[in-house]
Amino acid sequence: MTKSVFHHFTRTKTSITRCLLLSMLVALVGCTRQPAEFSHRDDYADLMPDAQQYVDRVLTAYFGEPTKIVAWERLPLKLHAAVGTAGAGSTPEIVPVNYTERNLSIEPGMQAVWMSGRLLESSDVGNWVEALDDAGNLVFRPSLSSVPSEGDRVAVGPGDVLKSGRVLYAEHCMHCHGVTGDAKGPTAPYLSPKPRDFRRGIFKFTTTNATSRAQRADLARTIEEGIPGTYMPSFKLLKKEESLALVEYVLWLSMRGEIEYQLVGMLKNEYSKDAVKDRMEAGETRQQIIDELVKAVNGTDMPEQLNDIVDTLAGRWTESQEESAVIVPSIKRPEANAESIARGRQLYLSKDLNCIACHGESGLGDGVQTYSITKNSAGEDNPLPGLFDEWGNPIKPRNLAQGIYRGGRRPIDLFCRLHGGIKGTPMPAFGGKKTDQELWDVVNYIYSVPFEHRVAGDGANEPRPQPEPEKVAAIDSPAAAGASAQFAAGTN
Repeated sequence: MTKSVFHHFTRTKTSITRCLLLSMLVALVGCTRQPAEFSHRDDYADLMPDAQQYVDRVLTAYFGEPTKIVAWERLPLKLHAAVGTAGAGSTPEIVPVNYTERNLSIEPGMQAVWMSGRLLESSDVGNWVEALDDAGNLVFRPSLSSVPSEGDRVAVGPGDVLKSGRVLYAEHCMHCHGVTGDAKGPTAPYLSPKPRDFRRGIFKFTTTNATSRAQRADLARTIEEGIPGTYMPSFKLLKKEESLALVEYVLWLSMRGEIEYQLVGMLKNEYSKDAVKDRMEAGETRQQIIDELVKAVNGTDMPEQLNDIVDTLAGRWTESQEESAVIVPSIKRPEANAESIARGRQLYLSKDLNCIACHGESGLGDGVQTYSITKNSAGEDNPLPGLFDEWGNPIKPRNLAQGIYRGGRRPIDLFCRLHGGIKGTPMPAFGGKKTDQELWDVVNYIYSVPFEHRVAGDGANEPRPQPEPEKVAAIDSPAAAGASAQFAAGTN
């Protein structure tokens, strides 16, 4: 080997070594786990820095960080594994508890806390639970240094529901819905339709009236069943406790987002960058504006407004969990005979319901609204022809001929879509506009659309020739009959 070739080989070998080392370094840097952080709303950036700091302070104090969350008892959530009051005769070894809420199984090693105030205070910590005795009393070893008095509030596994939900959310949901629940996970840009943004407290597919929030059961059903026709899969394999924890964490993210939304809206009129600029042009100094904000924050003004925001939010979510918020048909579904289907078809075509404006005359999702300039909830023109949801995403009306219903295909699911609308979308609520009998006729018509046979130009609406029986699922199956019997009994 000549000297020049040896030098070339040496340089090449050195270069390869350096490249390998650099690759290893890049790989190590790339694999470094970055701490999870909550992101802010876009309009947060419009606030002056001091107003941003106030929003940060509130959110951190009452919600914490993604890996260090706060259990804020003012929120109407199931935060703890179990909650109750201490019974009579507590000793340092055994504490009897009258439970008012059992969300997770009480396991050895869970913490017990005597609660006070609106935030979970570390000074209230009791000790670690050793076991439950045969009577359901908490057994402690080593013995307690602080024994609760009769009637004291007791939490077992404080915040454990949220902790469990956070882990499940990170594993199953975060890649689409994002750390903050803002629908900006790493997978989200590649999905259509877009994942749900939880931060406004709006969930599309519910069994509640048009003015009510979603029930926990609605979110649980979406998690367990998925959303047909979208990338939201079914999580039926989750245990009941896991589903409950995931629902509570999603609600927690939603409430955090709502409070940020309200805070930013409250501050932007006086303390946005544009508002500050206008005020300074009118003669105020920046320091005067800052002093005004500090006085409002440290006085009673901002705290009272924050209390109003939280009370309103908590009240709306609490009311939505009551039975009165649930849509309950006054009559059971009538037989889907030719007469009911024909009545439903006429209602579908009527100017009163005007279903054809979006879904089209044949139910193909090609109504005139799909190629017209429509308006958003603020009354402003949308940027492009077609329909948009509350989050600004373009959406298409359902093609009823496909027989795919994203909110569920049970009769009660379709009835709820008609009665309460689809929240956050242009799909209106007809509950106060039409009788339950009429809505059921429309449901029967919708079910018939995939089986219609139409002749172009003559307006004919004839039943489509049926396929061979063995090639189609039996509509009169025992499962379907059982569901109908349940609904007739009022359990759906």
